[in-house]
Amino acid sequence: MNQENLDLLRESLPYIQRFAGKTFVVKFSGKVTEDKENLASLAEELALLHQVGIRVCVIHGGGKQLTELAQKLGVVQTVIGGRRVTDDETLDLAKMIFRGKINTEILSQFRRRGVQAVGLSGIDGGVVTAIKRPPRDVVNKETGETEVIDFGHVGDVVSIDSSLIDTLLDSGYLPIISSLGADDEGRTRIPRYQS
Repeated sequence: MNQENLDLLRESLPYIQRFAGKTFVVKFSGKVTEDKENLASLAEELALLHQVGIRVCVIHGGGKQLTELAQKLGVVQTVIGGRRVTDDETLDLAKMIFRGKINTEILSQFRRRGVQAVGLSGIDGGVVTAIKRPPRDVVNKETGETEVIDFGHVGDVVSIDSSLIDTLLDSGYLPIISSLGADDEGRTRIPRYQS
């Protein structure tokens, strides 16, 4: 081991000791997964945190990929005030993109690094409960008039049940969660998280 590596290890050790056993929740957009090098770099860093004993849980989106797939398939998207109206057809595409393509690409990156990652959505184990977002008043930027908008299957998060996530983390797994949730009747929602 060279001096530079030793210095880096000495510098890192207090942080490793401080955060070992702590849970880090990392949320990123689907844009991160578009560039394979960016995704590989992020996976490398998160894998390192996991390997030094920090409990890492990843939550990802995929709005840009959803828009691209909808365009490719000719599914018209409605976006009002920067927010997508999620109709039945768009919801089906979101399930394919979020839980299928993006989640799998992220899992593959962790697999390459020897990390036991598990892909799921917020629906699994009742992790994310989201109720239908009520219609909202939105100002039309072109006319200046206020319109009442129903965002379809978009949901507001009302609860998070971390018991499944805790079980996975306690067993040494790294959960990769796609941004899907459901209400108590099992209706799928695209959750919007409050900061």
